[in-house]
Amino acid sequence: MEIWRHAALLSSTVAVCRIARRTAMGTKSLYLATWGNPLEWLAVEYQCGGGERRSGFASVVCAEADRYVVYVLDSVITASGGGQGRPPNRDAVEAARSAGLSVDEKDGRVAISPPQCEGWRRYVREYIGALARRAGVEASVVATAAVGRLGGRLYRGTPDLVLSELIHGLWREVEALGPPSGQLRIAVDVTHGVNFMPTVALWAARLIASLALAAGYEKAVVQAYNATPGEWHYVKVYSEEVTHIQFPRPPARPAPRALYYGAPLHYAHLCREEAEPPDPTRHPQCNGAEVHYPTPHVKPLDLYEAILTKAACPQTPPTLRQLMQWHLVKALAPTARRVVEHELNNIANRAQAINKCTKLADLLPYAADDPQPCRDDNRNFVAHAGLLASHTTICPHGDDHQLIIDIEKTKPCLEK
Repeated sequence: MEIWRHAALLSSTVAVCRIARRTAMGTKSLYLATWGNPLEWLAVEYQCGGGERRSGFASVVCAEADRYVVYVLDSVITASGGGQGRPPNRDAVEAARSAGLSVDEKDGRVAISPPQCEGWRRYVREYIGALARRAGVEASVVATAAVGRLGGRLYRGTPDLVLSELIHGLWREVEALGPPSGQLRIAVDVTHGVNFMPTVALWAARLIASLALAAGYEKAVVQAYNATPGEWHYVKVYSEEVTHIQFPRPPARPAPRALYYGAPLHYAHLCREEAEPPDPTRHPQCNGAEVHYPTPHVKPLDLYEAILTKAACPQTPPTLRQLMQWHLVKALAPTARRVVEHELNNIANRAQAINKCTKLADLLPYAADDPQPCRDDNRNFVAHAGLLASHTTICPHGDDHQLIIDIEKTKPCLEK
């Protein structure tokens, strides 16, 4: 069942397209709406806050953002609406026609379907894009696989494929906002999402916020909005500030594990060895009344880690001064960040005394020699931000210094 299914029947002749606006100075904003079956939406007037009322067939009429994104299941073009004295959403019907979908109207009920299986996702994007324009916004469309029996068809998608496609699509939308800077605000409007869509969207939004911090945003905020039934107040129901990179599980690959353990210099070396994140998109394939999807080659958290690996990967390893100023260090978990800052400050305080390449074991008075690191555990590795005294050399580098780590000797520390 659709959550609080509703919306206003708004004629396209009065829908005025709004230009996306920044919500605040230094803030970039992404609006993400989950849309279920627009054919079923009814006419309401939304109370958008501050005494302002706006009519529209979706709660997006209350939103202001730099970029609008609508998330739908690709089953949306096999839906039906109306009947039993309840008219279908005429804007949705006309948007379906304009997208080239087959439209069957009978006894006040409307059913839509793709004219062919080829180009299924294109039909989805054109239908939902046209409908968003009728609501007054220019929106990108992220479509994912569907799961279950919908619109007379059995969809053979999987939860892993749904989440992978959503993460991939949303990250592309964040990249489209331009170079990361300042704050990123992600507003997730779950008013119209069906069954699992709001949950998946909120989970994906938190991961995207984490990736945004790694990429260079100073702060990321995830907020959820909904419209209360009957009164249609558009209200914020959840808000979270994502302050550091998230690790839903211990990472599987060496580069993100370096961030997990607070070893940014190891990350800077290892991230360049990793492949670019794969595209998990799997287009629908029709088999009678069943819709199949090729088996995905990546799990959602593997994809998240692959994007994280490349989100902040530098072209060359940073110098000591660059490490001390690196935004990625600030995006680490609080304890890891403090450890990294402490180690780098200690090294910087003593680095001015050297005029040749020197091992940290010879530079730092407290350093202990450890010729075979991490034989039993990696506590020493973590406690020193990966900069093991016996396996890290500091060299003068112009008016700065370069830290050189023995990757081969210390890489096993990331496997503990």
